[in-house]
Amino acid sequence: MTSTEGGRRRRWPFLIPLFVIIVALVTTVFLPFVNQSALWLGLPSVGLWTVVWVLAITPALAAVEFLTPQDDNDEEGSS
Repeated sequence: MTSTEGGRRRRWPFLIPLFVIIVALVTTVFLPFVNQSALWLGLPSVGLWTVVWVLAITPALAAVEFLTPQDDNDEEGSS
């Protein structure tokens, strides 16, 4: 196993929340409890659902960026 394969394997647990967020956003219009004419906390349910998942993207991307091991070859400017 090379170092890049090991890095990819250790990155997968951090990518799973991103896949959950993507699936939640893509399936928004198909989920009956979201796509209804109801207010959640005074906002339309689709709008609040989308805002919550969009805000969840930031910490998920930060976890992938800062908590996964980086290879020395990934540095810019290295030959």
